[in-house]
Amino acid sequence: MAKPVVTQERVFEVAQQLRDRGQDPTILSVQAAIGGGSYSTVKRYLDVWREQDPRQRRSQVTLPEAAVDRLMSLGREFWGMLEDQAARETEQIRAQAQAETDAMRQQLEQAEQAIAKLEQDHQQLEQHAAERQAALQTLQTEHQGLRERASAAEAKIGQLEARLADQKSELARALTQLDTERQATAAAQSEAKGAAVERARLQGELDALRKK
Repeated sequence: MAKPVVTQERVFEVAQQLRDRGQDPTILSVQAAIGGGSYSTVKRYLDVWREQDPRQRRSQVTLPEAAVDRLMSLGREFWGMLEDQAARETEQIRAQAQAETDAMRQQLEQAEQAIAKLEQDHQQLEQHAAERQAALQTLQTEHQGLRERASAAEAKIGQLEARLADQKSELARALTQLDTERQATAAAQSEAKGAAVERARLQGELDALRKK
């Protein structure tokens, strides 16, 4: 399934929908509504939306002029003391807030780096899984090809064995015929030898009769 495309317009739309429902748009809630998206990308677009949201801007509070005049008339010296004390406390609070902000910013950067690393590792795992799937498909294809070749070889071997059996049968018939012919030849040779002996005997008798 294709991952959802995260755009600035989509983040603005989801953030406003969450705000209209009375929910505070956060990076995780926006990611859940969109169905995914990079943590750093959603955060960047959400920061832009917060800067443009009128509710995020603090309006200036002004006191009525009558109240200001009354306070100024009743406590100029006390007001000055309060301003000095407030300035010191404000400076302390500002320094403490700055230190906490720096620490939170550092933690946030570390968290973003960790999330980016996790996303990169996830993409690498997905890529490795796809590569293993492709390798498995290749092995399955090669295995199927080997099985087909083995089946063809078995069929060829069956044909060769059948031809060999036929040739063995023909060879056995030829050997039988050759043995029969050899026996017939031996018998003919034996008869010829007997005829030669008989002819020599008859010739001897004929010669003896002629001498008489």
